[in-house]
Amino acid sequence: MRRAINGRSHVGMVLAFVSDPLDEEHASGHFYHICQGVMQKEEVLPPPPGEPIICTGCGVELEMEDFMEAHLRGAT
Repeated sequence: MRRAINGRSHVGMVLAFVSDPLDEEHASGHFYHICQGVMQKEEVLPPPPGEPIICTGCGVELEMEDFMEAHLRGAT
């Protein structure tokens, strides 16, 4: 993921996919934003295509492609 933050390029993990195989109700897993190195407690839902979510803490834009990439990286 590469995003411009305050005019600078940012590379790194900004989205984590967490899955619990024993959680039948939420078997698809959950996404969490990693803001300035800290995984946030509140789940983040994928945005509609073309409508990124912008973090007010670090300025990172989370796009649908970021969620797909985090899901492909696998569960933690």
